[in-house]
Order: sequence, then C-alpha cells, then structure tokens
Amino acid sequence: MTDLAASVVRNTFAAGAKLRHARVFHPEGLHLSGRLHAESEFEHLFGTGERAVIARLSKGTGTPGGLPDVLGFAFRVLDRQDEPWDFALATTGGGPLSRFLITPARGWVRARYGSLMPYRIGKAMPRWIFAEPDTGQPASASLAAMSDHLREHPISFALLAGGVTGSTVRLAQLTLRPSESADHRTDYFDPMLNHPDGVELLPRIIGKVREFAYAGSRTGRGEGE
Repeated sequence: MTDLAASVVRNTFAAGAKLRHARVFHPEGLHLSGRLHAESEFEHLFGTGERAVIARLSKGTGTPGGLPDVLGFAFRVLDRQDEPWDFALATTGGGPLSRFLITPARGWVRARYGSLMPYRIGKAMPRWIFAEPDTGQPASASLAAMSDHLREHPISFALLAGGVTGSTVRLAQLTLRPSESADHRTDYFDPMLNHPDGVELLPRIIGKVREFAYAGSRTGRGEGE
C-alpha cells in the first residue's frame, strides 16, 4: 500500500470521526465484561480455564430504536500469554455464502456475527471467526432493549471457526454481563494490532487498509495513535 493511499484512508476516517465526534462506524454501544472458556483443543490459543473478557455491543450506523442495523460485537480476551487479543465482528447472513457478507440484523437474537476477513493460525488453512448469540437475547435491535435485558440476565455467545466449505468448529463460549467498572471497558478494539504471534488477518493488503482506518478514526476522536 502506497504512502499516498495510506494517507487518504487515514485522513478520511479522521475527518469522519471528527465530524461525528465519535467513531465513524458503531458510534454507540454497551460495555460488557465476562469470561471466555475455550474448548480443550483450542486452549493452546486462548489458555486454560476461564479467560477475562471485555466487550462491546453496538449498532453500525446508529439507526434509532429497534430499526435494523449492522450490529457489532467486539471483544478482547487475554490469550495464552495474558496478552490482549481483539476481535471485531459484524452481523452477516446465515447462509453458506451470505455468512461472509455484512448484513443488517432485525434483532439481537437473530444476529449472526462474522470476522469478514479470514484468520490464518500458524500454517493452517484460513478460517473465518463467527459468533452466535444465545436464544434468550432481545428480538429487537434496540440498544435500550439489550440494556434492559442485561439488567436481569447475562448473555452468551458460541465462538466458532469455519472455512469457505465444510462445517464450523466450536472454539469457545463467552458469557457476558454489563461492565461495572470504567477500568474494565473500552471503545477501542483493534484486531490488526492485538493478536497472538502466529495469528494474522488475511489478505494482508486489506488488513493494512483496516489498520490505517482504525488509526485515522482514533486521531479524529482525539485519541492519538
């Protein structure tokens, strides 16, 4: 990626964030915290036992009330070396092909989230990361409805991985509640920056575009690099 192209991406997202006084996408969200429990065959990635998680649920364009929107699910888990590993997922379709495409969701319970870009872990074939909500989540896409639900109930997600063909495999289970401490919340999740050694998002050129977009958005919000 040329310096000029990088500058255009960075400046575009910086201007958008400055204009909105918020993130360009997913400007409003709910802060959560909880635990991730990895399946035994994936403990070499996440570590053993319950791993600490902070997370954020959001609406992509900020549509009012319960109107459909591209919903976002971002979370940070401490990996096997107690280093941050960030995921930024958005709602996709549920079909064999549409699960790779951004798709508005009508409600939290119907949301299916995907990484949109595949991960290469070690020398394995690239796989996409998906998250599926528990069946008790609100039927509306309203942040207020989710906030009300969380006052009484924790929420959970199954974390999955799958390729272009074949079935998905279960990586882990996440259980989340409202974050009670400002020290355990963030609006800043960067999967390009925070990931374990031996893990990368593909293709690299698209990863670079996302990296400069994240940096520009942070600059526009006055958060520096």
